[in-house]
Amino acid sequence: MPTFTCNEDKCTGCGTCVFVCPKHLITLEDRRPVMEEENSEQCTSCGQCVAYCPEGAAQQSISEGQNLEPALAYNVRNIQIIDGALKSRRSYRNFAKRPVSKVLLNQILEVANLAPSGRNARFLRWIVLENSSKVTGFITLARNWLNEISSTENDFTRRYSVGDMLEKLNKGKDLFFCGAPGAVFIVGDKNQRWGEIDSAIAGTYFNLAAEARNIGCCFAGRATNIAQACPEIRDYLGVKENEEVYIGLFFGHKTVQSHYVPGRGPVPVTFL
Repeated sequence: MPTFTCNEDKCTGCGTCVFVCPKHLITLEDRRPVMEEENSEQCTSCGQCVAYCPEGAAQQSISEGQNLEPALAYNVRNIQIIDGALKSRRSYRNFAKRPVSKVLLNQILEVANLAPSGRNARFLRWIVLENSSKVTGFITLARNWLNEISSTENDFTRRYSVGDMLEKLNKGKDLFFCGAPGAVFIVGDKNQRWGEIDSAIAGTYFNLAAEARNIGCCFAGRATNIAQACPEIRDYLGVKENEEVYIGLFFGHKTVQSHYVPGRGPVPVTFL
């Protein structure tokens, strides 16, 4: 069954969907766009046809029955707003204790789910530690595992000073989430070619969508590395055998607000 259909009552036969389809799977027949059934097997439901149809006539099975929201059209007045949002995002590490509501979390995840991916494969999935008790469970498992491996040599112990980490953990310092009440991990098939890149983009979308709702967010390097290495944490998160933990982030309500955009110095660019 074709993944693309057309509302003929709305379609004007302009051919925009044909023009923007990255795989050239749509053709015009009698001024009406058609995706043959053999072509639909190659369709990745990228949504280009729907996004660019000026009449709202293009339809996809993946979004059948949904009311699609309008895209943000180019407007010179939006440049300052969008640039300002990107420049103002900061890695955040000072959190209030109250958890982020599931309503807000779902809003952020819905935005992050729209992140681009190689071949539009969309093979990533999200694992959320949505409150401090879940975060504490992660930290407890991490501490126990660090105690077990402290005298051994492996990739993790070569990268980190495990003794120093244990000392700080035993003093109550949260080395993995900076006291955030929530965390999210992006996981997916370990054999996917673009896994690391796709997850980095998805994590950035999550980060920006969180910032838009005044939720502080930061990439969790230590938590990611220990989740990749520790079998007990993989089990705790429900990571499957064929999956990799690509990226972790922690998040929570802010306690302070930024007021200025700091400088970064000259852009290190080479124009050829």
